[in-house]
Amino acid sequence: MILQNISAPTALNLIDFDPEYSIGARNAVRVCLNIQPSEKVTVITDAVTREIAASVVHEIEAVGAQYNAFVLEELAMRPLKELPAEVLADMESSDVSIFAVQVQPGELKSRMQMTDVVNRRRMRHAHMVNINRQIMLEGMRADFHKVDRISSKVLEPRRQPAPT
Repeated sequence: MILQNISAPTALNLIDFDPEYSIGARNAVRVCLNIQPSEKVTVITDAVTREIAASVVHEIEAVGAQYNAFVLEELAMRPLKELPAEVLADMESSDVSIFAVQVQPGELKSRMQMTDVVNRRRMRHAHMVNINRQIMLEGMRADFHKVDRISSKVLEPRRQPAPT
């Protein structure tokens, strides 16, 4: 097991990110999560994914919402046995959470702790596990309003009562 250096907190809003991530970050924040200026967001990331998280934080700031961001390696050694208490505590006062990390074997318990809070509090949550450059430049650029319209059309016949 490699010991990881736990250092001073990273201010994600000060990290440069590829401007190509902006469209995907905007979709995540404004369309998928519909974050409002009056809301508080918990952003959870890791060292590998912090540039993507920085693009998301930039968009959260553009919306005007409050947020706290956590880089997991700055709080605990990976793989995580449990989600750090600071993160869980912050989620307790948030409306939305974003989990953008590269998962590691053995971390299922920590993710279950997070989803327990999400489900109990009925938070909006983006579970962006193993998010990477390709996903940000392709999948996250989709027209999610169009995807929703198509999904609704597909589901509509299934919502109709069965003929008797």
